[in-house]
Amino acid sequence: MPGHVDLFEEHGEVAALWPQSGYRDRTVVCFDRHLDLKPLAPGGEEALRRAATLGEDPAAHLRRLPVRGVPGAFGLDDFWSAAALAGGLTSLVWVPSWGSHPQWRATALDSVSLISTGGVTPDPRVSGCCLTVRLCGVSLAIVPPDLLARHLAVHVSGEVVADIDLDWLMDERGRPDHTVDELAALVALCGGELSAMTWSTRSGFLPGEFRQVGTDVAARLGLRARTSSFLPATPWPEDLLLSVHRGAPLPQGEEDGGVTVALRGLALATTDPAQAEECHRRAAAAGYRSSWLAYRIGIAHYARGGHRTAREWLREAVAVDGRDTLAMHARIMSARATARLDGPDRAFAELRALAGELPLRSGVWRTLRVLARSCGDTEAAAEADARLALLDRLTEPAVATAGTGPDDGGRE
Repeated sequence: MPGHVDLFEEHGEVAALWPQSGYRDRTVVCFDRHLDLKPLAPGGEEALRRAATLGEDPAAHLRRLPVRGVPGAFGLDDFWSAAALAGGLTSLVWVPSWGSHPQWRATALDSVSLISTGGVTPDPRVSGCCLTVRLCGVSLAIVPPDLLARHLAVHVSGEVVADIDLDWLMDERGRPDHTVDELAALVALCGGELSAMTWSTRSGFLPGEFRQVGTDVAARLGLRARTSSFLPATPWPEDLLLSVHRGAPLPQGEEDGGVTVALRGLALATTDPAQAEECHRRAAAAGYRSSWLAYRIGIAHYARGGHRTAREWLREAVAVDGRDTLAMHARIMSARATARLDGPDRAFAELRALAGELPLRSGVWRTLRVLARSCGDTEAAAEADARLALLDRLTEPAVATAGTGPDDGGRE
């Protein structure tokens, strides 16, 4: 390993390293509480391909928090998809913060089931130590941390590079999942290079008081943490996103631009959707059309039985970026609202189109089966039965997960 590791504020900033040290022909092992892989926003693929052709810095297309679906840009939630285009990434191992348990395969599948495949076959497979699937141009393996040694020995050959989002260590409330020593031991197990670490405090996923942990992890690995962030200072108070994730009310105060207004709406959406709607209108007028806020408002109305209003707001969330994971769930809930408002035929038409994009989402196929039977479509019902049988095989409880011998028991 080199004598230093780059430490960034947000995960998307890692793109600054891609021109110097791409991921081509290397397996990236990422320690992160969240999987930052989903289809790019409209125009994002074209922008990154154009940047590569012109030799431009891909990080120039990094969007600012917390707006999702910015045309031609990428951010912390989809930068691994951007890495497939701009950084040469083809093989990614995601080590989530949760460990193996009898139902871990179902947990793993659920974590990727809202990622749109665009009609491409994801080829899901399971073995004793991983679930693998192909999404967004990347071969992805989901490996619980206690099974990482086994996975590396059985399934990984060639050069490995590690990446750390420090929120892997603890949740937004500062409750620890792992120790610094545990993380350092797993990274050392990977060998190769530790390319970068990320604080994730701006996005509210790691409380700011734990920023020192980056230096601690680097020291355990015999490295020096080099601060490399380049994003400008946030135009909103640092604790706003943390409050949103915790569901805490935001203090009233001077609001600085549409981003802060959108964040305030997010904090209000569950308890006061009418006020959140006003925040959405004001944020949009200021240039921040927040699909995240529209989605939260729609879900709040749905929970209150206002299905028509809920559907309008859910469709607004989809309109910003129809392939975002948030939009995928908005489409599911919108179809359910349609079933209540307009009956099974129209809901079936909505959900049938969505099922092809979400072949791993069991809830979609179960609902589709019910609607297909209501509409008398035996062919669609049989297709749903077959898909659910496959998903059941993929997610059957693991009898033992901590073995040490070779295991290539992948199956589809």
